[in-house]
Amino acid sequence: MKNWINSIPILISVIFTLFILFFGRFLPAKLPLFYSLPWGDKQLVSHQQFLIIPGLIIFITLINVGISWQLHSSQIFFKKLLTFSSWLVAIILIITFLKIIFIFV
Repeated sequence: MKNWINSIPILISVIFTLFILFFGRFLPAKLPLFYSLPWGDKQLVSHQQFLIIPGLIIFITLINVGISWQLHSSQIFFKKLLTFSSWLVAIILIITFLKIIFIFV
């Protein structure tokens, strides 16, 4: 599998991390992230804790790339499945990130 295809979710995560670091001052001090918790302060996180989203994208992508490298070259289906799952997780978390940010824009 092409390495650049696996590196795009990591690149997007880095862009979101830079966005949080540079434009975080324009966002409220606390952002909602943990919607499964009861309503109130328990759902809110600081900007540093909001970096969980890009961190998860990077972590899952690196795990999948590591597993993919360990597979035999004849196991193309599983390599593609790992790449697809990295992309799927990245897309879901990017949508989550954007929906939270667009609440305040």
